[in-house]
Amino acid sequence: MLRTEIDGDGIAILILDQPGRSVNTLGWALVDALEAEVERLAADGAVSGIIVTSAKSSFLAGADLSIMNGLAAPDVNLPEAARRIGRMGALFRRLETCGKPVVATAPGTALGAGLELMLACHHRLVADNPKGLFGLPEVTLGILPGAGGTQRVLRRLGIASALPILVEGRAMTAAEAQAAGLIDAIVTLDDLLPAAKAALREGRVTAVAPWDVKGFRLPGLAPTSTAAGDLFAVWNARVLARTRGEDPAPRAILSCVFEGARLPMDKALKVERDCCAALIQSPQAQEKIAAFFARQAAKAGGAAS
Repeated sequence: MLRTEIDGDGIAILILDQPGRSVNTLGWALVDALEAEVERLAADGAVSGIIVTSAKSSFLAGADLSIMNGLAAPDVNLPEAARRIGRMGALFRRLETCGKPVVATAPGTALGAGLELMLACHHRLVADNPKGLFGLPEVTLGILPGAGGTQRVLRRLGIASALPILVEGRAMTAAEAQAAGLIDAIVTLDDLLPAAKAALREGRVTAVAPWDVKGFRLPGLAPTSTAAGDLFAVWNARVLARTRGEDPAPRAILSCVFEGARLPMDKALKVERDCCAALIQSPQAQEKIAAFFARQAAKAGGAAS
């Protein structure tokens, strides 16, 4: 599920490889493994940097069914759902603040939690895989990116550029994701690990995220500016017209961005976590999630028959 290789320069390569699956998905077993390994590597003075990669043709396809269903189980109340979601967010935050420079290298698709994991790394490289897709499609399931996605996209891109990515949830090609500012470079598959190692060896990757540097300001519009207020008003009207108030997810995303833009990172992550917990337990989200997994099961059955 997760194995680590350390080269002669002290670069640790975390390889995601869930057995018996064509793609990696984020379940609690993988969360457990990542938590333990990040702590071990953070404490190892011989480790100079970390690369997170995948042995499969894709990177990480998102959270798996066990997490989705478990967060809305009858015996899971809202605080417990928030606690579990917060555990994923804390894992990614720990990776981001572990004191080692971290590079994500994606051979292919990274959606949902997969892209959130990449965004928690300090540098992102993607292979020139024509089938690779990148994005945060949670809104299409009636939820939002709850492991830091709303806040890292906001802090990387600014309010104006973050809102369409988060509210529309469209999957992008590697070239589109790079143009949007979500990934740093596209290389050939063979160059993926060598390029990541070179960036670490040459000191081109800092171990501190920009938003953890004193004096950080959001790019683009200031959150308290009139222009930002006008932009939120436009998006609110657009969302209301499209959903007729029947889907709470887009408006919750707007709220996370609005509030998060005014808060330090860790407080903003708590706002995001709580919004995600409330959404995932809503009947609208449960209907969409059930329909999504039914379609996935039908596709798998058709492929097997």
